[in-house]
Amino acid sequence: MSSPFLLTYDEWTYKLDQAYVMASAAEVHGLIAGLLSAGVEPDAQQLLPVLHDFLNDGQALPAEVKQHVAGLIELTHKELAQNDFSFSMLLPSDDDSLPERLDAMVEWTQAFLVGFAVQQTDLSLVSDDVREALDQLSEVTRIDIHTTDDGSSEENEEAYFLVLEHIRIMALACYTEVGQKFSPKPVGNKTLH
Repeated sequence: MSSPFLLTYDEWTYKLDQAYVMASAAEVHGLIAGLLSAGVEPDAQQLLPVLHDFLNDGQALPAEVKQHVAGLIELTHKELAQNDFSFSMLLPSDDDSLPERLDAMVEWTQAFLVGFAVQQTDLSLVSDDVREALDQLSEVTRIDIHTTDDGSSEENEEAYFLVLEHIRIMALACYTEVGQKFSPKPVGNKTLH
């Protein structure tokens, strides 16, 4: 099965490791999705400096990684804008261990919230529904992935997928309510005559 993200999670991880980027693939995608959901234009030139600051201590990404990230920005925007719930999150595959997937899910959600907050600093401007979605996403970041639980592995898998679906829907709600409404117009020639 081919990944909708041009590269699989493992391939992203390898590329980021090779480039000495400290962020995980989940964090990269979560930050991009958060920025787009808050109304940032899907323009790699605008987004890359923000990504460099948050993901790579302000250092520019190597050209090859930059190219992949630009593709990821475009793809993420396309999926968010489709409004058909095809939006997917860049996370480890179902073959990876549940703790690994939970860890990445929490990282993705934290990065999404950071990306959203970079652009939407005044939450009084957003609807109650969006504030509620952000609160629910904040709750996800408090999941303790290291607790031993009493559930069967089947129940744990089911719970993971339910939370994942909830995150997806909350992210789409943010994009629909804010990303589309607050989308800045491209910077044009503003010469006054």
